[in-house]
Amino acid sequence: LSDHEHREALAKLLRFESSTQEAGKATSLAAYVSRMTGEQKEIYFLHAPSRDAALASPQHEVFAARNLEVLILTDPADEFVLDRVGEFEGKKIVAAEKASLEVPEPAAAEGQLTPEQATGLAEWLKTTLADAVSDVRVSKRLATSPVIAVESDGFMTATMRRTLKAMNRDQKELPGSSPDLEINPRHPLVSRLEGMRHKDPELASQAAAQLLDNARMAAGLLEDPRPMIQRMNQLLERVLA
Repeated sequence: LSDHEHREALAKLLRFESSTQEAGKATSLAAYVSRMTGEQKEIYFLHAPSRDAALASPQHEVFAARNLEVLILTDPADEFVLDRVGEFEGKKIVAAEKASLEVPEPAAAEGQLTPEQATGLAEWLKTTLADAVSDVRVSKRLATSPVIAVESDGFMTATMRRTLKAMNRDQKELPGSSPDLEINPRHPLVSRLEGMRHKDPELASQAAAQLLDNARMAAGLLEDPRPMIQRMNQLLERVLA
């Protein structure tokens, strides 16, 4: 796909699974575009180890809520290919984690944080988690998950970071290695964390770090799970004491 003159013709040969099509059935970019709804302006894709993992990921929630189709990529090389294609039939190709979409405004949930509480919690998390995150903000893309970790680089995705790191094993960290964390103010875990940070800051800090590692694991950004497992055991000790 380095041949710019024939890029569109070559892109027509690409095939991927899709969130709205039968499992195991590949679809083309042209077929995807033909199914796009009136509100959809971009072609979306999501990389995951499997179809089930993609559909269950926090990154997919906003698309499911809006009934938008997502191409499912299971080979890391596929993402670099689509990034190289850039657009198809005038439609920009966008990674799911980079899409500027919001879930439809849901009904208020019991115990949901107020905007002021959510903003205060995000600021506290940014201070508490320190260098482990680049930023913390209130999410507009989450429907059922408490948090999501997204690549802080404006262009790179989590898959690209993992692939580049694997190719550069001698380089311990790539620039901007800390992810952004988004919190769901409607989720019970997030609401309880807001209360806990005022009652027991030490326990709340441990819970915050655990939520971050859970999100990093879901995004494929957690390389060494040992500190997370140790912290989880400590939290279980407190819960079961």
